[in-house]
Amino acid sequence: MLTSLHRIAEKKIEQAVKEGLGRNLPQWKNKPLPPDPFRNVPPDRRMAYRILKYGGYVPEEIAIQREINQIEDFLRVCSDTKERVAQLKRIDFLRFRLERTFGKKLRLRPESPYYDDIVDRLSK
Repeated sequence: MLTSLHRIAEKKIEQAVKEGLGRNLPQWKNKPLPPDPFRNVPPDRRMAYRILKYGGYVPEEIAIQREINQIEDFLRVCSDTKERVAQLKRIDFLRFRLERTFGKKLRLRPESPYYDDIVDRLSK
């Protein structure tokens, strides 16, 4: 028993075959399939991750990391001391949240753009 979606798909395929669109597509001929972005995700979770990704949702961990990256980019050009301190506090909070929620240890590296500010703040 075919559902209406199956019937529509079958009609589209038949139409493409009649028009000759399905044969010798040069953009796909003798080329490997693109890599699966979910190849490292456990098989029982892949479909859920695909649905969330293509629906525009991202995992909380990635959203937090993106926000940290945006703040770091902002700190590279920010010259206002009060704003820098506020943003450094925000990064501290986000890193703490990542560590507590996901168990990831995030270490401050000397090459990070706000390393000197944190060292100055802690040494006072």
